[in-house]
Amino acid sequence: MVKYYPSLNEDHIDFITKQPLFFVASAPWAGDHINLSPKGHLSRTFAVLGPNTVAYLDATGSGCETISHVYENGRVTAMFSSFGPSPQIMRLFCKGKVVEKWDPYYQQLRAKMATENGDDIDITGARAIIVLKVQKVQTSCGFGVPLIANGKSASAEGAEDAVTYADHEEETDEAHGFKHRDTMENWARKTIEKRELGDYQKRFNHRSLDGLPGMMSARRSHGENIAVEDTKAWFRKVSRQQDAVALGVGLGVLLMILLSLVGILSIKLIFLEHILNFQRRQMGIPEDHSWKKTEL
Repeated sequence: MVKYYPSLNEDHIDFITKQPLFFVASAPWAGDHINLSPKGHLSRTFAVLGPNTVAYLDATGSGCETISHVYENGRVTAMFSSFGPSPQIMRLFCKGKVVEKWDPYYQQLRAKMATENGDDIDITGARAIIVLKVQKVQTSCGFGVPLIANGKSASAEGAEDAVTYADHEEETDEAHGFKHRDTMENWARKTIEKRELGDYQKRFNHRSLDGLPGMMSARRSHGENIAVEDTKAWFRKVSRQQDAVALGVGLGVLLMILLSLVGILSIKLIFLEHILNFQRRQMGIPEDHSWKKTEL
């Protein structure tokens, strides 16, 4: 059964800390792509900072979708799912904020995450911290999620094994079939040693798939005028919301007409006066310029 909560409670936090991975979803206001990213190394990248605040370290990757979307509109959903004997899905509907590594608040925030999490919060190649303000917590049954045990998905024929397994305490992630993958950190470490991480971010973290501005540091490396590019991005966002723009214009016109009918606003359709005067000239009738007079 679906349940909603205004904030995280102790049971929610306990559930989060036991999961081997989580997923982050985001999207632009308008565009062709909706992003969904899996995130691992939970104990070293994710921290609960309060009942309505969580944060995670964002590692350097081949794209910057979440960062771009958060910069544009802030909408983020984080999802946790149990693959063990107690099925449950938890979604955190959030408003996000990006704190890039160059930001003076970055190290202070990372230290706070480590203090709250009880572990050493750090990952090689981290480029930012995504801070999420939790607006709503949703939990649901998760009965459709497969049970992972000893590296295998429990089948219907093995139901008796699942029951036996459920009688025991949960063990390590590896015992459940999950093992932390070090490939990304090894790649990031080698890239840093070659002093190529900045160039990689400049190349791949500059724009999102929909052309939204990406990492601030990557944009500065390109020599961008941040204010100008942000303004362009805002106009692109507005132009893609044609129905909203049309509705706004329509409501504005309707409001002006109503105000003119009640005598609060005087509307002079000057272009119509020019058309009428043109017709008068063609007919040899004196033109009417009374509309030019300023009323006192």
